Amino acid sequence: MAVNKTQKPTQSPPKVEDIKNSPSKIEEKDLNTLKKLQQDTDKLVYNLGQLYVQKEKMNETENELKKTIKIIEQREEALGKELSSKYGIGTVNIEAGTFTPHTS
Repeated sequence: MAVNKTQKPTQSPPKVEDIKNSPSKIEEKDLNTLKKLQQDTDKLVYNLGQLYVQKEKMNETENELKKTIKIIEQREEALGKELSSKYGIGTVNIEAGTFTPHTS
């Protein structure tokens, strides 16, 4: 008696190119590590941006203070000339409110 075996078509093994190009699941541990690194990088970039903004504001404040000190120096120089013409050359004691002329 002849036995008729139904042969299943044999599947050819997957091609190497197909294996390389098909997505595969990443282990949870590795995925969590990648997510943590991405979060750390995002946080760092955000903090660097905040630092840059603060630095720019500090530079603006520094420039304004430099302008102000120049104005004060000009006022001080003008007052010095005014006091010299009024009292002569000497030293002012602000605490005592006195003027001591220089003797040559």
